[in-house]
Amino acid sequence: MSDGGIAIEPAPPIQQRRDYTKGSINSAIFALGVPMTLEMAMISLYQVADLYWVGRLGSAALAAVAIAITVRWVLNSLSMGLGVGGLAVVARRIGAKQHEKANHAVAQAILLSFVLSLFLSALGLVTMRPMLRVLGAGPDVLPLGVDFLRVTYLGMWAIVMVPIINSLYRGAGDARIALGVLAFANVLNIVIEPFLVLGWWGVPRLGVGGAALSTVIAQTAGLLLQIGILASGRARIRLHKRDLLPDLPIMRRVLTIGAPSTVQMLLRASSRVTLLGLVGLFGTLSLAGYGVANRILLIAFIPGFGMGNAAATLVGQNLGALQPKRAARSAWLIAAYNIGFMAIFAVFAFLAAPGLIAFFDHAPVVVNYGATGLRIVGVSYIFSAMGVVLARGLDGAGNTVPAMSINLLSLWVVQIPIAYVLSKSFLGADGIWVGIAIGNIANGLLMAYWFYRGHWKKKDV
Repeated sequence: MSDGGIAIEPAPPIQQRRDYTKGSINSAIFALGVPMTLEMAMISLYQVADLYWVGRLGSAALAAVAIAITVRWVLNSLSMGLGVGGLAVVARRIGAKQHEKANHAVAQAILLSFVLSLFLSALGLVTMRPMLRVLGAGPDVLPLGVDFLRVTYLGMWAIVMVPIINSLYRGAGDARIALGVLAFANVLNIVIEPFLVLGWWGVPRLGVGGAALSTVIAQTAGLLLQIGILASGRARIRLHKRDLLPDLPIMRRVLTIGAPSTVQMLLRASSRVTLLGLVGLFGTLSLAGYGVANRILLIAFIPGFGMGNAAATLVGQNLGALQPKRAARSAWLIAAYNIGFMAIFAVFAFLAAPGLIAFFDHAPVVVNYGATGLRIVGVSYIFSAMGVVLARGLDGAGNTVPAMSINLLSLWVVQIPIAYVLSKSFLGADGIWVGIAIGNIANGLLMAYWFYRGHWKKKDV
């Protein structure tokens, strides 16, 4: 079958598919890690294309969408924990060869995601104006931001459900299907967006509203593709009508596992806003250097997010198969590979930092501040590489409370206070980079300590 040029081969019968609880761990890591990394990369590609076309409308439009996306991301973070909870429950049941129970959990997670999307849609429509104002939208930006968010929230059900269902696919070990769905949706989005934004070929020029509409259309198409695959039996998991009756105990379990991950996302969102405020005290050029360096660092970390997702699947499935040692070995191996990659990046960033920043902005202050950040934070990313993989491993085990607690400690007890004190009293703006780096190191070491203790192996999901 081919959808929008993206071919997704029919999945073989369950008994013929790869069993991630047996055989070579390295082979399993490769089979899961590559498509999951590509999936994360495609998200970044779509975001770059989004900003490019909106940028053709002028600075006010670009600012409106940048602020509006931040608002949407804050609300979306409330749904991300549901994907983590669903992944953990599905992975555990697939690993235990309880396929009917896995299918039942899939249906319950989908029901939850639909109800949650309706709630977030209503909440977003009510709060979009005050949130835009809080984030600095002026008279020229506010109406454009409202146009973008109004369309977004009316299509929130698709925007929320697609990533959650992809998490269910990943939990089942169907990483290639998740990749295919996202590729199809993103390619469609990239193709239709300029027509809606700029009014090509007689299509009404919708401006920033067109950017939001292209996302809604693409995500809706992706959702329909997901449901079609689930109903057809071409994946490890399947959607049956009989499983769509609400099962409150299963829903409660998914929500209980996912709630701490939701808190984690909110902690990260609020810490980023706070750090941005600290950098803003040192002027526009420092903000520019901070923004460019952060974008480069995020791109460098894409493989880590993909490998972390692979760790979540392998840990969950192997615990379901009653193989905790294999689950732990899988996560530690992935962490080692990710550490190696980030060590290479750290060396590259240290040597090439000024040139990387200057590619985006030649202003000396921007280059100096951004390069300093790449060098300092790049080294700390070696520890973050370990932390993100082991944190996702804990997610796959359903042991999400410790990861939440560690993020609270490393972000709000270590990173933010140290960044504030160093920037105010000792190092100026560079102190913010040092605070970020110390927080990253603390996060990685604490995650490693908790994972090593092994309490997650006994978590009942």
